[in-house]
Amino acid sequence: MVKGLYTAYTGMLNEQHRMDVLTNNLANANTNGYKKEGATSQAFSDQLALKIKDYTDAPHTARGLGIINPGVKIGEGYVDWTEGPMKETNNTFDLAISGNGFFGVEYTNKAVNIERDSADVTNTMYTRDGNFTLTNEGVLVTQDGDFVLTADGAHIQINPNLPVTINTLGDIIQDGAVVARVGVFDFEKTTHKDGRISYDNLEHYGENLYIPVDGAEPVDNVQYSVYSGFLEQSNVSVVDEMVTMIAVQRNYDTNQRMITTVDETLDIAVNQLGRL
Repeated sequence: MVKGLYTAYTGMLNEQHRMDVLTNNLANANTNGYKKEGATSQAFSDQLALKIKDYTDAPHTARGLGIINPGVKIGEGYVDWTEGPMKETNNTFDLAISGNGFFGVEYTNKAVNIERDSADVTNTMYTRDGNFTLTNEGVLVTQDGDFVLTADGAHIQINPNLPVTINTLGDIIQDGAVVARVGVFDFEKTTHKDGRISYDNLEHYGENLYIPVDGAEPVDNVQYSVYSGFLEQSNVSVVDEMVTMIAVQRNYDTNQRMITTVDETLDIAVNQLGRL
């Protein structure tokens, strides 16, 4: 009977985790180039029993005991890399990628954060958000002031006083000549049977940026087109997320009612069945 408490408890934790992911997706429904995230659960039959709150080993340490199927376990998260819809802006320096790939950004964290112990640490990161702008000095930067990179990893410097056109290769053209090319980078990916792709070597850093892990390097022969005057929108469907959120809330409530029921049953067993 007590096992039912732990089963419901693990179910509530799992639904809470799913709710966190859903609310993050909804919060980024209007974020340019955002890719929605999802959560998985480990199969019920694979869940290991955990000895909870065993202070004889170490405080707050759960220890595996064996397979007794007490509930669900939170699985791995994933990213849906489906291309989002494009919105026309008529701004030359708003760029959208059709196909695979990411824009390269020389990112410098402005303050100490959860990922960086000190400010002004610079890394090359990657994003699908092409909401760029040109400074008065003619340098192409993100809205946060980070440098947009060429394919060679250099800053993009152009004449701010001349008209600009950008073709589908990302070439920046002034006075009939190519003066720079916006870099589009891609990484090794897995293509699934249903056509979905996944990147095992990119990690979501935050601020709509991704950072390569395990020394991953960009690959050659990227298949892409760059569209000037457009921005890729988030691939989050607000309606789908809301429907899933309702289902998650109902699952959470069901587990909560299960705990209440077991608690009432234990109360009867302890306080009434043995009464003379």
